Amino acid sequence: NGCSGTRAYTITPACPVITIAPATLPDGRVGTAYSQTLTASGGTAPYASWTVTAGTLPAGLTLNSGTGLISGTPTTSNAGGVSITVSATDTYGCQGTRVYTLKICPVITVNPTSLPAPVVGTAYSQTITATGGATPYAFAIASGTLPAWATLNATTGVISGTPNNTTSASVTVRATDANGCIGTRAYLISPACPAITVTPTTLATGTVGTVYSQTMTATGGTAAYTWTTVSGTWPAGLSLSSTGVVSGTPTTSNGAGVSVTVRATDVYGCVRDQAVSIKICPVITVNPASLPASTVGTAYSQTITATGGATPYTFAVSAGALPAWATLNTTTGEITGTPNSTTAASFTIRATDANGCQGTRA
Repeated sequence: NGCSGTRAYTITPACPVITIAPATLPDGRVGTAYSQTLTASGGTAPYASWTVTAGTLPAGLTLNSGTGLISGTPTTSNAGGVSITVSATDTYGCQGTRVYTLKICPVITVNPTSLPAPVVGTAYSQTITATGGATPYAFAIASGTLPAWATLNATTGVISGTPNNTTSASVTVRATDANGCIGTRAYLISPACPAITVTPTTLATGTVGTVYSQTMTATGGTAAYTWTTVSGTWPAGLSLSSTGVVSGTPTTSNGAGVSVTVRATDVYGCVRDQAVSIKICPVITVNPASLPASTVGTAYSQTITATGGATPYTFAVSAGALPAWATLNTTTGEITGTPNSTTAASFTIRATDANGCQGTRA
């Protein structure tokens, strides 16, 4: 029949949903180069135009309109951050936007620069502090592990505890300010043993055939101590116990003495090696057993002698006093003089040999 009809249409194309990534921007830091590339998807590449449509980038940063790169070196911090809106335009002029909060943190410095060495067995306390950000700060271990004996107070920044070994530990402490900005510092915690002192270094002189006992002591470390002989040989008949007592009955003398190195080990394994000297004297006999009587008005002479030790000997009055009329020759041992009264005198003569060993007789 040749009949026809018409209708008018309007076609209005819609832009696709364009998504900008990432969802959030990493924080920047004053004085540290910043670089973050924005990407877009959902439209038709290439995306020819990137712009900040609302807000202002922090000072020192720019947005590359062709690549979507935010870069530069921030010059000022902005506490809680600034809000910016970024748009991306695809090849057909379709746009996507995203609102970002970009925070630029100040330089937060963690102090001190290094930690003092803890001393094994001594309570340790060191406060970590932070400056440059907004108080209060929270402290945490960012990497590494504190020694088992130590703890970090997250609020005060105090590292405390009592070291029980010399094992070192490397840790990085992170300080986070009230705005979530952080600073870090790496530390080496190296406990050191205390200075341990051993006494005496010269042991009491012993005598052959006489029971001997000398206790050594140690200070500076943490008791109790364990004692061992490191080098040298104790005089025959003597030994060192684990509690630091040298005891026994010496069987031979040793002239001027011998040196033995002992080790005192405290409860945490800290040690002190110390050379000590010990002398065992022979039995020195002073003769005669008694002195002949003197006669008033008659010159008197009697020689004291000694045997058993090393010559030469020296002689001295160790107790009491000679009669006023008498003298003792310290080299020859001769008592001489002329009695002028019948007053008796009691005294003790000491003979000292070339090695300092002594014998006496009353």
